[in-house]
This record gives sequence, structure tokens and C-alpha cells, in this order.
Amino acid sequence: MKTQFVLASKLSCYFMLGLLLIIFSCDEKEDIEPIEEILPPIVLDCDYFQEDRVLTNDPQRPVDYIVECWARVEGGLSIEPGVVIAFENHAGLMVDLDNKVFEIIGTEADPVILTGTSKQKGYWRGIFLTEAHNPNNIIEHTVIEYAGSQNLTSSSPIYEGSLALRGVSGTPPQALTLNRVEISNGGSVGLDFHGIQSNATVSVSNLVISGNNDVPVKVSAEMAHLFDNTSSYSGNASDFLNITASNYQIEDKTVVWQKLDVPYLVDGRVEVAEGGHLSIEAGVEMEFKSEGHIMASGFLPPYNLSLKIQGTAADPVHLKAHNGTNWGGLYYSFTQENNIIDHAVIEHAKGDIPSGNIQNTGAIYMHANPKLTVTNTTFQDLPNYAFFAYTGASSNQPELPNLSRSSNTYINIAKGESSLGYLGWNNKPE
Repeated sequence: MKTQFVLASKLSCYFMLGLLLIIFSCDEKEDIEPIEEILPPIVLDCDYFQEDRVLTNDPQRPVDYIVECWARVEGGLSIEPGVVIAFENHAGLMVDLDNKVFEIIGTEADPVILTGTSKQKGYWRGIFLTEAHNPNNIIEHTVIEYAGSQNLTSSSPIYEGSLALRGVSGTPPQALTLNRVEISNGGSVGLDFHGIQSNATVSVSNLVISGNNDVPVKVSAEMAHLFDNTSSYSGNASDFLNITASNYQIEDKTVVWQKLDVPYLVDGRVEVAEGGHLSIEAGVEMEFKSEGHIMASGFLPPYNLSLKIQGTAADPVHLKAHNGTNWGGLYYSFTQENNIIDHAVIEHAKGDIPSGNIQNTGAIYMHANPKLTVTNTTFQDLPNYAFFAYTGASSNQPELPNLSRSSNTYINIAKGESSLGYLGWNNKPE
């Protein structure tokens, strides 16, 4: 009984001592920081962007803002580092602000995030810059994810994707800088630049475009040189930089198509016109749809234009059909510049040039004695000739003093003689 009393007394003492310690501890920790309140997003009305706006990051809001509709941006807009905007299904931004500034500027530590209220591919519509002319327009250190739910335009020309810039003519040129932007998990194309023209003030660098349900990029031939090897384009449903048939001329400028981590895909005509110079660098892979072809074609003296395809032994340029069957080929006309094809692989080129109503000629079609040097190049699996010269009404083999060929390889060429380098010409008997 005494033992029980002592044990009970000790327990009672321990309890009182613990209670005192708790009270004392509470007194000692009066400076404990309160738990920060988590606040809900701010819902922006459909007409919110009709005035100049600045969107700021609130650390108490995991998502800072919600956009519920296809909102027209008519006032200047600045989105600051760390801002998170979630878009409802089919919501997005139609940027129509003329010369006012559109800027989304995150940082490496605090990127801006544009996402969907549901993390599903192709959940919200995207961003469409329809009239954006200020040269200070910029999107930098920004993540654009889960967009591309539907086309950004409902009538022709169709723009699509997570982000698109409309082509304009007869108005001030469009302007946009993209740097360190990630476009991912979109429902269609990642980036649609197919409509922009050479007067646009546009630059892109350090992009990551992946996880989208179509090609990473659609762009015109006129502006394909914007995309370089500082960016990554792989990991999409269709891994090609897609050169569309719109704005197909490269003129009055010198441009380079670099080796990318995906092939180029050419839909139709690419034309190097007067004053234009296109160089295709070592390691470039290009696939062509059936009407795809490249022309270097002058019409008036001094025929100042050129197409150069310059691979290396270790890293050739590869040109082939997208469907594995055929594509148009290369067309040279009048050009007297230093046209070069070196260390290339050319296969499946049928010699069909739709823009000239030319059919069943050769992988390389020559008109008006263009200047051309072809070396160290493999021609293979061709349904017609390797080279074809237009001679008008003449049935005689042309002299072709401006054509130089050496160290080329011919594999499975359907027409022509090896002694002639598989050369064909108009009215030559089969």
C-alpha cells in the first residue's frame, strides 16, 4: 500500500513537473512565427486585360491568378517573376495590343508558369499574338504547359499550338523575343510561326519544346533560320521542325539552317530568290513531302543567289523522302554564284517540281546552265536520273561548262549511264 502511495506521488510530481516545463517552454517561445495563410487564386474577369496591367507574384498564393475565358489583351501587360496563372478549359490570351508592350519576364529561380487548372495535355487554348508590334515584346524564363486545346483561329489562315504569332502585311511588323521558354504537354503544335515574314522583328533562343501532340515548331521557309541549336525540339509526337509552304521565298539575305536535334520537314516549295543565299550545314537531316523541293532560281542579271549544301565526311547532309517513296528534288536556274553540294546523301528524289510543272526528271534539275559543283555525294534509290539538264527543243547532250562533279557515288539509279554520271536531258531517247 505504501509502495503504491509513493509511486502515485512520484507520478503526480512528474506530471506537475511536465506541466511546468510545458508552461515554461511556451513562455520562452513567444517569438514562434505563425503559419502563413494559403490564399486562393485571384480570378481575372474577361475584360480585365483591356487596360494596362501588371501581374505580381504573391507567395501566399500557390496559383496567383485564374483566367476562365478566351480573353483579349488590349492594354499593355507585364507579368513578373514567379507568377503562376492557371487557365480553365479552352481559355487563353488573344494578344491584340498594337504598339503597347507585352512582356512575361521570369528568372531562372522564379520562372513564370502558364498552366491549366487541370494537368491534361491540351487543356487550355494557348496564347495568340495577333497584333503585337512593340520591339520590346518578350517572353523569357517562362513555362507554357498543357495548352493547345483547340485552334487559335477559327478560319483560314489557321493558327494552332500553345503559342503562335500571326503573320501580317501592310501593317507594322510583328515583334517578339523568346528566350529560355519551355513549351510542353500541348495538345497540338508547340510553336506556330508559319505566317511570319522577314520584316518581323523576331528572335528565339534556348527553347525546350517537348511532350506536345504534334511537331514542336511550324515555320515558313523565309524564317526557318530563326531556329538554331541552342534549343531542344525532341520528345514530341512528331519530331520535326516543319517548314510550311507559306512565305516560301528566301531573298535579299544570307541565312543558315543549322543541325538540330530533330530533322527538318519540308511541306512544299522552298525558293532561294534574287539576293538570297541559303547554306545547309553539316549534319542537317531533311525530309520532304511529295511536293517538297528546293529551288535556287534567278530571273534577272546578275543572278546573285546561291544554295550551298555542305556536309562533312563524318557528318553529311541527308535529304530524303518523308514517305519513303519520293520527293521533288533540287532545282538550279540561272544562278552564277558558287553553288556547292558536298558530302551529302540524296535519296528518293523523283525530279518532280510542281512550281515548274516538271515531272520525272532528276534529283538535281538544271536550267539555263547554272553554276554548280557536286562532290563526295551519294545518290541512291532514285526513280529517274541523278542530274537532268533542260535543253529546250534540242535533243543533243548539253556541254554544261558550269557543272563540276567529282568523287560521287551512285546506287540504284533507274535512268542514265554511269559513264555520264546518270545525266539526262530533254528529248534524249530512252
